[in-house]
Amino acid sequence: MTARTVTGGRPGSGERTAEAVGSGEDARRARYVAHVLALHDRMSLAGLPEETEPLYLARRPDGLTVVAVPQSRLPERYRLAIYGFRLAQYLRSRFASDRVAFARGLFAEPLGVGHGEEIHVIGMEEETGAILRYVSVIGTTDTAPLPVTHPDRALFPCEVAHGINLFDHVPLDEPVTGTEVWEIKRLMQRPSERDTSPARRLRLSLELMLGFYTVLAGLSPQPKLLVGDGEEGLAVRRLTRSLKDVTVIEGTRPCLPEDDLLFPAYVERAVVKPFVARVPRGEELAELVRWLGRALDATNPLAGFQQLVGRVGGEIRRVRI
Repeated sequence: MTARTVTGGRPGSGERTAEAVGSGEDARRARYVAHVLALHDRMSLAGLPEETEPLYLARRPDGLTVVAVPQSRLPERYRLAIYGFRLAQYLRSRFASDRVAFARGLFAEPLGVGHGEEIHVIGMEEETGAILRYVSVIGTTDTAPLPVTHPDRALFPCEVAHGINLFDHVPLDEPVTGTEVWEIKRLMQRPSERDTSPARRLRLSLELMLGFYTVLAGLSPQPKLLVGDGEEGLAVRRLTRSLKDVTVIEGTRPCLPEDDLLFPAYVERAVVKPFVARVPRGEELAELVRWLGRALDATNPLAGFQQLVGRVGGEIRRVRI
């Protein structure tokens, strides 16, 4: 018997089935992401300062705690909580791929390839252990110091994303090795913090900056440069509040593979530019830390912050490639 072709019928059930399958998968993915977000809204870092050896620890009378911890000293359960917070915030902002997270069953950001030591600087509520504000820096994976222009130097993640060695384009006024460079990453805050008063948000920013630069002052070798990438009107501009010299590289086309969790970070944001920032050292860095302390102690923190920004006088320079 030969098959007959029927014309004029309804659309094939195969098409409807494909649509239904796609719709069902979208719903399952949305539920998965919602569960991940809910999980990390409840996650707590309570007890972290006692469970590790912090590089920096400040406990304030109102219950705010700022702690800085290197990854190498971090118990695994706390690392998962921190990386989970990062994943949740990036999923919320659509800088992380919900498709990749769902397909891989991720509930925390995976350990990055090409990461050396990482230092987590965390502003948290002492009582609940909730993360309020967060930033990290990562070091090189080089096992021996190499000049930053050396072809065998391990590239930082931002250099991989932009497809360049930053130091092939940014002139340096002194020799620098990869061990004297750190990449700043993941500056983020808890969503509920956006609804708090401007005074509270400013104070939390100052507290995190104080912890961040106090940590840099204690590292050996002393950092000479910070690298990273971001939107100029946001992350890059913020750096000029505390750093004098920031060089932005224009003309790159950053991207990551579509199966990379952070692929959307270079799609959803407007124009993401890499940068190199000079880190103050010695007395200059000590003075910056003192200025931050004075701004926090000021009766009017906003006036103290404005004075700090005026003293720093940060500028953005540009290099086009």
